[in-house]
Amino acid sequence: MDDHASAAGGGSRKLFSRADILIIGCVFLAALAVMGMLTLSRPSEPAVCQILYDNRVVRAVPLDKDQVFALPQNPHVIFRVKNGAIAFIASDCPDKICVKTGFISHTGQMAACLPNRVAIKIVATGTAKPPAGDEPDVIAR
Repeated sequence: MDDHASAAGGGSRKLFSRADILIIGCVFLAALAVMGMLTLSRPSEPAVCQILYDNRVVRAVPLDKDQVFALPQNPHVIFRVKNGAIAFIASDCPDKICVKTGFISHTGQMAACLPNRVAIKIVATGTAKPPAGDEPDVIAR
């Protein structure tokens, strides 16, 4: 009967092998590294939203002051800044995808209303530029 018990796996087995523990440790360290990078990438200053019309920056809006506004270039597109985030709240476009996007607040996020040629982009405070004249999009050297 002892032969039958050992053949059926009745002997003592380890729950985790060394390879299992090594893999779990690597995954845990990778998760910590990603969390650390995300924490460090968050700006300590409030971000700024660049509003683009026809692919040109027409306004830079700080996200630290709650407000509702429209652009003079297209008064049918209305934005709301609230609690450090911005969203399209109204538009006369057919699908309203821009409105359904909701609030964005993290550097690098974008939303757009393609039929109205309006886009919003969150940038770090130091990189926001006020609207300038006809500057080139690309400078070739």
